[in-house]
This record gives sequence, structure tokens and C-alpha cells, in this order.
Amino acid sequence: MDSGLISALVPIVSVASTATVAIWTKRIDATTRREDRAHTLILDYEKRAADDKKAVLKALISATLYVKRAAQYVGTEFAEDSKRRAEAIRELYEFRMRLGLDDGIAELMVYAAAPVRELVDLLLDEWDLQFREHGYSLTQLDSCKQQLIECAVDGPPSADATVYFDGEKKWSELKKKETVWLDKLGNESGLNLDALIALCDRTLAAAHKDLRGGYGPEH
Repeated sequence: MDSGLISALVPIVSVASTATVAIWTKRIDATTRREDRAHTLILDYEKRAADDKKAVLKALISATLYVKRAAQYVGTEFAEDSKRRAEAIRELYEFRMRLGLDDGIAELMVYAAAPVRELVDLLLDEWDLQFREHGYSLTQLDSCKQQLIECAVDGPPSADATVYFDGEKKWSELKKKETVWLDKLGNESGLNLDALIALCDRTLAAAHKDLRGGYGPEH
């Protein structure tokens, strides 16, 4: 080949090679950026999921502690079983609300490990049983609770003695009514307190383990 032609082709080949390298470099850079964005999105999702999981597990721990403490009736060593049953059933009634009702329970079932979900199912089964058997008493107690809250929110005692004593009378009547329904609930229920406390303990242990990542990704 003519040396002059070779001399002319060398710069052209060099330019073409440089252009090819530039194109491939851009493609590699674009692919890398897409991969980086995808990785960032995955990390963001995993962080949000981890935060959501912590939140629902903490809510479960709190709700379960309420039930357990009511069943034990902490601070009253010699409390009658009927009183403990009544308080435990009332806290079971609140259990679903403390978890966020159906939406909160659904979220818990999405994020919690299988052992936790199974124990929560057992607590919800007990909730369902007690509500079917004592739903009317529970709704009456809830009504008393709401009215007592309204009385408390009314503010400090009025300077008007009549208003003050009317408020005190209403409060006392509501407390008596609440006691009547609690007694009825505790006396009519056959709730096994020891079994409920044991179930709460198992649920708390499983929730704490899951919160620490103790069940691993397989769950």
C-alpha cells in the first residue's frame, strides 16, 4: 500500500477508534447511572420497609403489654379473678384499635415474621371469641369510657356550685355504671387468664426477636 495513503488513513482510524471508545464510554456511564439509580431506589424502599416494620412491631408490643398487664392486674396482688378477667377482656377489645384496626393489622401481617403473625392470629381469635360472647357489655363499657372522657375534658370545676355538683354527680353515676358492666363481664366470662398471659409473653418475645432481625430474611 502506498505510504502516503497509509499516512492519510492512520489519523482517520485513530479518530474512529476514539469516537468508538467515547460512544462505549457514554453507554457504560449511562448504564452505571441507571444501575446506581435502581440501587438507590432499592435502598430507599428497604429503609422505608424497615421503618414501617419497626413501627408496626412496636405498636404490637405496646398493645400486647396492655392486655398482659390487665390480665395480671398489676399493683393489686390479691385482685379477684373476675376483676382481672374483666380488665383483660376490655384491653382485648382495645387491642385491634391499638393496632390500627383492619388497615393496621393488614400492615402488620405484611411486615411481621411468620411466628409473629401466627401468635397475633391467636390473640385476634381470642378477641373475636370474647366479642361474640360479651359484645354488648363491651360496647356499654366503651360508651361509659367515652362519656367519662367528655366529663374530664369539660375543664376545671365551675365557680357555680350547682354546675360543679352536677358534674360530680354525672361522673359518679358513670363510674358506678362502669363498675356494674365490669362486674357483669368478669363474672360471665370463662377467660383463661394464665393461658392469655402465656400467649402475651410468647407474642412479646417473638415481636422483640423480629424487631432485632432474629428470624432472618426467610420469614
